[in-house]
Amino acid sequence: MMKISDDEAAESFVEACRENPNSMAIASKVLFYSEHVFKDKSAKKKMTPLIKQLTKMFDGVEAVMGQQKEMAESAYRDAVAEAGPGQEKMTQGWKVLGLDKETATGIFEETKALGFLSRKELWEKEENDVAREQYEAEERLRQELRDSVDKDGNVIDPDADVDPDKVITDEDLNQDWEDDDAGDEEPTSGGAKECGNCGYTMFIAKGREGRFFSSSFKCPECGAARDQFKDINVEL
Repeated sequence: MMKISDDEAAESFVEACRENPNSMAIASKVLFYSEHVFKDKSAKKKMTPLIKQLTKMFDGVEAVMGQQKEMAESAYRDAVAEAGPGQEKMTQGWKVLGLDKETATGIFEETKALGFLSRKELWEKEENDVAREQYEAEERLRQELRDSVDKDGNVIDPDADVDPDKVITDEDLNQDWEDDDAGDEEPTSGGAKECGNCGYTMFIAKGREGRFFSSSFKCPECGAARDQFKDINVEL
């Protein structure tokens, strides 16, 4: 295709679309290519019937063009990632895809900053990042619970020594959370309670209220009584 003139290519494109009048895939790709690659004005003029065809089929060409542009950018991003680290200049292929230099440069620099990771590798990285954030959030909740109450549900005085046998362990929490998960299809903090006086929030595993939220419980922040707490629903 690169060995024929823009004018000849335009005629071939229009003919292909005439032979496949209901093919959005062919029409949109041809239109995008001709709009971004053709330099000859007369060749672009020959694409007028195609523009009319697309306008009739899809109520305009803007959405189609935008879709094709996204596909071209995605294809170039894959090409840059596949070429990998060590590239001294911009990856080739952006002109054939119909991208301008500014857009291609932006994609190249963005992919370079991300370590030339492929889309699959980026998705895996995002999943790992989310999993790590969830783990860290869970660990913070565990530590907050350990610091707040003992196994009997008594508020821990931060300035006093705690009986080691009364300290909540990971084993206690794991068992409580496993029991809680078994009863819920979706993980939520249904056991969250908020102090109506100061806003302090604590999370109590289902079925463990008697141990961690006894009648003698007081808010570790302001000392408010148990009846000052209300149930709240917080998505984790």
